[in-house]
Amino acid sequence: MVYGAAELMGIPWETVIKIYREELHVTNFKRLIQFAEHFIVFLENNRALFPERLQASHLIVLCDWVVSQIQASVDERVQKEIKEKGAIDDADVSRIVATAIQKNLDQWEGYRRLDCFPQGFQDDVIAKYKSDLDSLIDRIFGKLPINDVRDRLLRICSLRVTKDWWSLSAGGVVIAGFGKDDIFPVVQSYTIESIVHNRLKNEPQSSRSNNMNDSGAASIIPFAQAEIVHRFIRGIDPEYKNELTQFLRTLLTVEYPTRLLQQFEGRLTEEEKRNTQAELIKLARGVLSEFDNNWSSWERGKFIDPVLEIVGDLPKDDLAAMAESLVNLTSFKRKITAEAETVGGPIDVAVISKGDGFIWIKRKHYFQQDPNPAFMANYYRRYEE
Repeated sequence: MVYGAAELMGIPWETVIKIYREELHVTNFKRLIQFAEHFIVFLENNRALFPERLQASHLIVLCDWVVSQIQASVDERVQKEIKEKGAIDDADVSRIVATAIQKNLDQWEGYRRLDCFPQGFQDDVIAKYKSDLDSLIDRIFGKLPINDVRDRLLRICSLRVTKDWWSLSAGGVVIAGFGKDDIFPVVQSYTIESIVHNRLKNEPQSSRSNNMNDSGAASIIPFAQAEIVHRFIRGIDPEYKNELTQFLRTLLTVEYPTRLLQQFEGRLTEEEKRNTQAELIKLARGVLSEFDNNWSSWERGKFIDPVLEIVGDLPKDDLAAMAESLVNLTSFKRKITAEAETVGGPIDVAVISKGDGFIWIKRKHYFQQDPNPAFMANYYRRYEE
């Protein structure tokens, strides 16, 4: 399954997956995670789908926004100083450029490096794509003085690829089912963005994965637009809960200490006020932590565990009906609110079980099957062979 972006580097996920299906054919693995790893390797090694030139051009697309943001911050700072001072010289411009670039470099260095890239991969990216990246930098910065800091801009571009930072072009891939020796179902999901220098930028999503052979626990895992499913499972909308938590945090750590100290105005020294305020904030944070723990415990006991216990015992047809109902609820919510109707239309429903394999419960086609007997015959013949 896929969610989020419908394509990888301009190639529709549907096309990518169908080509992989042809290559995989009847190959089987003992564990589902091996299918997932095999698919990652397929993406990285497929030069027909993702040739070197496409990788280079996509790298430029990834870096364009980052470099443009730095240039925009430089331009904003230059205009501000001109307004304040009346005029600035070349040294001032060089200082502004260097400061903005260093600030961004420090920010990118602070992000976590993804495990899918080996040590030193940033240097390899710079070495391989330096000409393309230099052209991008020159195009965006124009005549601004960047020669002394060009290496830092190149470093930022390489970090854009390897760090835990994702753009809207990133999408999700979900691989679910059974390996040959898996007794219980497995779901393994990834966030995937691009292929650069024959390496796929990807991150396994442990919070959206479940191996029941290890955990033994049933789960309901929503992808993409998940708020309705969370309401169903947790009994409260995640956004509502976040707003409530933020309100309490502001009330206890800012509003309450400030108003309380106002009642003692003139009775405390400045040092006593600072110490008292710090102690009140410390106590408030402890109260908030206790509130979060108690809330989570109550939420799990009242809503999450009872739902998952029932789900673990449902027959397959009821599981399919439940999944379809949750998607329908999301679609209905979009329909009756001002939000974009990004969920709707006929819903595909499938069940995967150890005994029966992959079974369609409901499936839509973009064409009618009856006038296309040749396609249907060829479709099934490929797998019989």
